Amino acid sequence: MDDKVFRRILLGYDGSDDAERAAALAISLAEKYQSTIIVCHAFGHMPLTSKPSEVRRLVNPLVERLTKLGLTTLVSIPDTVPAQGILDAADEHHADLIVMGSRGRGTFANLLLGSTSERVLRYAKAPVLIAR
Repeated sequence: MDDKVFRRILLGYDGSDDAERAAALAISLAEKYQSTIIVCHAFGHMPLTSKPSEVRRLVNPLVERLTKLGLTTLVSIPDTVPAQGILDAADEHHADLIVMGSRGRGTFANLLLGSTSERVLRYAKAPVLIAR
């Protein structure tokens, strides 16, 4: 098997506990395969007071952590609903793997699998790894 099977890992990230677990998995894989991590946080349908700069404040500590680990990191902040943003970013960046949490910060936190995760699993062209 090619030892660079996961060259580009897209990490769906919203700062939730499950997203942090997903980040840990993505980091582990990126270190093993010398992969680029694309951190994706879609912010569509957020309150009008939310701005891309606020989203960047959420994502920047993770990006700094990845950079300190010596990992190549890109950031994607699409202005669309999370599932579509993750799917579009995965296509745009030619992701070999999508890593995300099973549930995010949405209002249905008690579901076994969140609606974003379910939609990404259903429509992604790349393999999807769900962290819980």
